[in-house]
Order: sequence, then structure tokens, then C-alpha cells
Amino acid sequence: MAMSFDQIRAASAQHFEITRQDAQDSSETTPPELTPFIADFAQSLGTGEAEFLPVVDDPYGLYGWCSDGVREKVRRDGGHCVFGWTIWEWPKVMLTAEFHCVWEDAEGRLLDITPKPMGETRILFVPDRSYPGDFNFDHRPLNRRKRLYVETDPSEEVARAIAQLAGGKRQYEERRAQKAGMNLDAWLLSKMPPDPFAEVIDQLIATCDAFDKHFDSLGTAGTVAVDEKFQKLGLRRLSLQEELKRQLQRMG
Repeated sequence: MAMSFDQIRAASAQHFEITRQDAQDSSETTPPELTPFIADFAQSLGTGEAEFLPVVDDPYGLYGWCSDGVREKVRRDGGHCVFGWTIWEWPKVMLTAEFHCVWEDAEGRLLDITPKPMGETRILFVPDRSYPGDFNFDHRPLNRRKRLYVETDPSEEVARAIAQLAGGKRQYEERRAQKAGMNLDAWLLSKMPPDPFAEVIDQLIATCDAFDKHFDSLGTAGTVAVDEKFQKLGLRRLSLQEELKRQLQRMG
């Protein structure tokens, strides 16, 4: 059964407070600037250009139910619903694009009326007007993510390893490389261990993607029947986030 606006407002307020209390553990927030890397990511998301929008305090804004809040705003004050993507940044780690709904006023200005538990005063938004104003938000696309961290170029280390190979050892490695259909450089590169930081980020992205997909399969309209897979993926996601935070601390 669909929730009334008052029921959604009550659920939103409760959800906001719980999330706000946990916000100190969050690592993602609005990017401070639109870098070329972020701009490239934004271009892959929608039909519009990425832009920073102000977050405004509005009585109809609903955390966790953004489209319901914007639709109520449109019903009361006019304007339009505009769908698109909010881009969040975990510095040095990854970008997350979250499908979102903002309000367009009579002058064509885009404003985000959804409250933010971490207190952000602006968001980075990519509009996609291919989604109509009456789009059913329950059918929204899943979040999209991209790793920010770039692995160290191993070419210098490979060159040093080749220079240190003695005659017999070099011939041995060259034979193994030839058997694998590679030159010596590519062969030694394939033997190098993966960058542990990049590996954990990629594992986190895969886990988050799986969690989002499973979460959406469990229910809509504010109801989620938590199951064992949901709990397992949630714990895995949390574990990887904590591991990344530890690695970031060690990296300085």
C-alpha cells in the first residue's frame, strides 16, 4: 500500500536523524571542484552538463524520498521536477553517482530542496531530462561508481628488474615470456603483485554495486525485507570501507 505524504514525511525525518548520527563516519561528500576527471565521469551519466546547485531549506524537502518532496513542492509552488545524478566524492578513493530529483523554479533555476545529513550546502548535479517529470522513482537506475585512485606506473620497477637479471636468469624468463606469448617487459609486469589499495577500492565498488542491486530487489515505498544476503553484503561493504580508511591513514 502506498504511503501518504504525511507518512513519508515522518519516515523521512526518522531516516534523516539516524543517518545524521552516523554522518561522522561517512567519507563521501560534494566534490570541492569540477575536475577534468569528474567532468568525464559526469558526461557518461546524462544529457546535461554537471553544475553545482545550492541546497536550500524547504518545508517540502524529504530526505530519502527526494522525488516525493519535489512533487509536493511543485504541487504547492509550481515549477518542475528534474531528474539526474548527484556526484559524491570520497577523496583519493572513488566517485559515486546517485540518481536524484531536484526542483526547477519558474525562472528555470535548479535547486536541491532535499536536506543533507552531513550539512552540505551544495551538490554537484548532472541533469538528465530524458526522464519525464512523472517518472516513477522506484524504477530509478542504480548508483554508478568510478575509482579515483590511479595505480603507480610500474614501468620503472620492471625496467630495474630486467637490468638486474643475470644471463641465465634472463634467458629463463625470456623463454617463459615467449611461451606465454609476451615480450619480457609484459611478462614481468604480469608477475607483479596488484596495488593493494586499488584492489580494495575495486572490491568495494563491486560490493556496493551488488548491495544496491539486491536492496532494490527487496521492496520499494520505504519497505525493505532484510534477509541474510542483505546483511552479508552490508557487513562486507562496511569492512572494506574500514580497510580503506586504515590504508589512507598509513598513506598519510
